[in-house]
Amino acid sequence: MSLHIIHFIGPINHNSVCTIRNLCLQALQSGASELELHMSTEGGNMTAGFALYFFLKSLPLPLTTYNVGSVESVGVVIFLAGQKRYACPGTRFLVHPLHWGFGSLVAADHSRVSEWRDCLDFDAERYAMIFDAATAHAPEPQDIRTNLCGNARLFTADEAKLAGIIHEAQQAKLPKMGATSHWWNG
Repeated sequence: MSLHIIHFIGPINHNSVCTIRNLCLQALQSGASELELHMSTEGGNMTAGFALYFFLKSLPLPLTTYNVGSVESVGVVIFLAGQKRYACPGTRFLVHPLHWGFGSLVAADHSRVSEWRDCLDFDAERYAMIFDAATAHAPEPQDIRTNLCGNARLFTADEAKLAGIIHEAQQAKLPKMGATSHWWNG
Protein backbone atom coordinates (compact mmCIF):
# COMPACT_ATOMS: atom_id res chain seq x y z
CA MET A 1 0.00 0.00 0.00
CA SER A 2 1.27 3.44 -0.93
CA LEU A 3 -0.12 6.32 1.12
CA HIS A 4 0.09 9.81 -0.34
CA ILE A 5 -0.77 12.86 1.79
CA ILE A 6 -1.80 16.17 0.24
CA HIS A 7 -1.35 19.15 2.56
CA PHE A 8 -3.61 22.11 1.77
CA ILE A 9 -3.91 25.34 3.73
CA GLY A 10 -5.55 28.33 2.08
CA PRO A 11 -8.62 29.69 0.35
CA ILE A 12 -10.76 27.78 -2.11
CA ASN A 13 -10.50 29.36 -5.55
CA HIS A 14 -10.00 28.16 -9.10
CA ASN A 15 -6.20 28.11 -8.77
CA SER A 16 -6.12 26.23 -5.47
CA VAL A 17 -8.67 23.69 -6.71
CA CYS A 18 -6.60 23.08 -9.85
CA THR A 19 -3.53 22.61 -7.66
CA ILE A 20 -5.26 20.05 -5.43
CA ARG A 21 -6.65 18.24 -8.48
CA ASN A 22 -3.21 18.12 -10.09
CA LEU A 23 -1.59 16.86 -6.88
CA CYS A 24 -4.19 14.08 -6.68
CA LEU A 25 -3.53 13.12 -10.30
CA GLN A 26 0.23 13.16 -9.72
CA ALA A 27 -0.24 10.93 -6.67
CA LEU A 28 -2.30 8.50 -8.75
CA GLN A 29 0.35 8.45 -11.48
CA SER A 30 2.99 7.84 -8.80
CA GLY A 31 1.22 4.68 -7.62
CA ALA A 32 -0.88 5.92 -4.72
CA SER A 33 -3.24 3.30 -3.36
CA GLU A 34 -4.63 5.62 -0.65
CA LEU A 35 -4.90 9.41 -0.32
CA GLU A 36 -5.18 11.69 2.69
CA LEU A 37 -6.11 15.35 2.39
CA HIS A 38 -4.90 17.36 5.40
CA MET A 39 -6.71 20.66 5.10
CA SER A 40 -7.42 24.00 6.71
CA THR A 41 -9.40 26.56 4.73
CA GLU A 42 -11.55 29.62 5.22
CA GLY A 43 -13.58 28.52 2.20
CA GLY A 44 -14.06 30.68 -0.85
CA ASN A 45 -15.50 30.17 -4.31
CA MET A 46 -18.59 27.95 -4.33
CA THR A 47 -18.25 26.88 -7.97
CA ALA A 48 -14.65 25.78 -7.48
CA GLY A 49 -15.49 24.08 -4.18
CA PHE A 50 -18.29 21.96 -5.60
CA ALA A 51 -16.09 21.03 -8.57
CA LEU A 52 -13.37 19.81 -6.20
CA TYR A 53 -15.89 17.84 -4.12
CA PHE A 54 -17.15 15.96 -7.18
CA PHE A 55 -13.59 15.41 -8.43
CA LEU A 56 -12.54 13.93 -5.07
CA LYS A 57 -15.59 11.65 -5.06
CA SER A 58 -14.53 10.36 -8.49
CA LEU A 59 -11.11 9.16 -7.31
CA PRO A 60 -10.62 5.40 -7.74
CA LEU A 61 -8.99 4.94 -4.32
CA PRO A 62 -9.85 5.58 -0.66
CA LEU A 63 -9.73 9.21 0.48
CA THR A 64 -9.35 10.25 4.11
CA THR A 65 -9.79 13.90 5.08
CA TYR A 66 -8.29 15.61 8.15
CA ASN A 67 -9.19 19.01 9.56
CA VAL A 68 -5.83 20.35 10.73
CA GLY A 69 -6.98 23.84 11.71
CA SER A 70 -10.32 25.16 10.56
CA VAL A 71 -12.62 24.05 7.77
CA GLU A 72 -15.14 26.70 6.82
CA SER A 73 -17.86 27.44 4.29
CA VAL A 74 -17.49 25.45 1.05
CA GLY A 75 -14.43 23.80 2.64
CA VAL A 76 -16.89 21.70 4.66
CA VAL A 77 -18.34 20.30 1.43
CA ILE A 78 -14.85 19.41 0.18
CA PHE A 79 -14.00 17.84 3.54
CA LEU A 80 -17.12 15.64 3.33
CA ALA A 81 -15.73 13.96 0.19
CA GLY A 82 -13.59 11.74 2.44
CA GLN A 83 -14.78 8.21 3.11
CA LYS A 84 -13.02 8.55 6.47
CA ARG A 85 -13.03 11.95 8.13
CA TYR A 86 -11.06 13.15 11.15
CA ALA A 87 -10.37 16.41 12.96
CA CYS A 88 -7.51 17.27 15.25
CA PRO A 89 -8.72 18.17 18.76
CA GLY A 90 -9.18 21.93 19.02
CA THR A 91 -10.15 22.39 15.37
CA ARG A 92 -13.47 23.73 14.15
CA PHE A 93 -15.94 23.66 11.29
CA LEU A 94 -18.05 26.63 10.20
CA VAL A 95 -21.30 26.45 8.24
CA HIS A 96 -22.61 29.91 7.36
CA PRO A 97 -24.85 31.67 4.85
CA LEU A 98 -23.64 31.42 1.28
CA HIS A 99 -22.65 34.59 -0.52
CA TRP A 100 -21.07 35.72 -3.73
CA GLY A 101 -18.79 38.58 -4.53
CA PHE A 102 -19.60 40.63 -7.59
CA GLY A 103 -16.11 41.81 -8.47
CA SER A 104 -16.18 44.92 -10.62
CA LEU A 105 -19.89 44.60 -11.45
CA VAL A 106 -21.54 47.98 -11.04
CA ALA A 107 -25.07 47.35 -12.29
CA ALA A 108 -27.48 44.46 -12.83
CA ASP A 109 -31.02 44.12 -14.12
CA HIS A 110 -33.90 42.32 -12.40
CA SER A 111 -33.35 39.18 -14.42
CA ARG A 112 -29.70 38.89 -13.38
CA VAL A 113 -30.49 39.49 -9.69
CA SER A 114 -33.19 36.80 -9.86
CA GLU A 115 -30.72 34.42 -11.52
CA TRP A 116 -28.17 34.99 -8.73
CA ARG A 117 -30.82 34.35 -6.07
CA ASP A 118 -31.84 31.12 -7.79
CA CYS A 119 -28.19 30.01 -8.00
CA LEU A 120 -27.58 30.78 -4.31
CA ASP A 121 -30.72 28.82 -3.37
CA PHE A 122 -29.60 25.93 -5.57
CA ASP A 123 -26.11 25.90 -4.05
CA ALA A 124 -27.51 26.05 -0.51
CA GLU A 125 -29.71 23.03 -1.18
CA ARG A 126 -26.86 21.18 -2.94
CA TYR A 127 -24.61 21.88 0.08
CA ALA A 128 -27.32 20.64 2.48
CA MET A 129 -27.91 17.47 0.45
CA ILE A 130 -24.18 16.63 0.47
CA PHE A 131 -24.07 17.31 4.21
CA ASP A 132 -27.16 15.15 4.83
CA ALA A 133 -25.81 12.24 2.80
CA ALA A 134 -22.39 12.31 4.48
CA THR A 135 -23.84 12.60 8.01
CA ALA A 136 -26.85 10.28 7.60
CA HIS A 137 -25.78 7.96 10.45
CA ALA A 138 -24.85 10.70 12.93
CA PRO A 139 -25.70 10.25 16.61
CA GLU A 140 -27.19 13.78 16.56
CA PRO A 141 -28.14 14.67 12.96
CA GLN A 142 -28.20 18.39 12.12
CA ASP A 143 -30.33 20.23 9.58
CA ILE A 144 -27.97 22.97 8.42
CA ARG A 145 -30.37 24.65 5.99
CA THR A 146 -31.08 27.47 8.45
CA ASN A 147 -27.31 27.97 8.86
CA LEU A 148 -26.89 28.33 5.10
CA CYS A 149 -29.50 31.10 4.89
CA GLY A 150 -29.53 32.60 8.41
CA ASN A 151 -27.32 32.22 11.47
CA ALA A 152 -23.91 30.58 11.14
CA ARG A 153 -23.10 27.38 13.05
CA LEU A 154 -19.71 26.56 14.52
CA PHE A 155 -18.89 22.92 15.30
CA THR A 156 -16.02 21.94 17.60
CA ALA A 157 -14.32 18.64 16.84
CA ASP A 158 -16.48 16.92 19.49
CA GLU A 159 -19.68 18.50 18.13
CA ALA A 160 -18.62 17.54 14.60
CA LYS A 161 -18.39 13.92 15.70
CA LEU A 162 -21.92 14.00 17.12
CA ALA A 163 -23.16 15.67 13.92
CA GLY A 164 -21.45 13.01 11.76
CA ILE A 165 -19.07 15.45 10.06
CA ILE A 166 -16.13 13.42 11.36
CA HIS A 167 -15.70 9.85 12.50
CA GLU A 168 -13.25 10.71 15.28
CA ALA A 169 -11.43 13.63 16.83
CA GLN A 170 -7.79 12.59 16.74
CA GLN A 171 -4.45 14.21 16.15
CA ALA A 172 -3.15 13.79 12.61
CA LYS A 173 0.11 11.86 12.63
CA LEU A 174 2.54 11.65 9.78
CA PRO A 175 4.01 8.23 9.05
CA LYS A 176 7.77 7.78 9.13
CA MET A 177 9.49 9.34 6.15
CA GLY A 178 9.94 6.93 3.30
CA ALA A 179 6.68 5.17 4.11
CA THR A 180 4.61 7.87 2.51
CA SER A 181 4.69 10.57 -0.16
CA HIS A 182 3.79 14.18 0.68
CA TRP A 183 2.33 16.77 -1.67
CA TRP A 184 1.56 20.36 -0.81
CA ASN A 185 0.04 23.47 -2.30
CA GLY A 186 1.91 26.74 -2.75
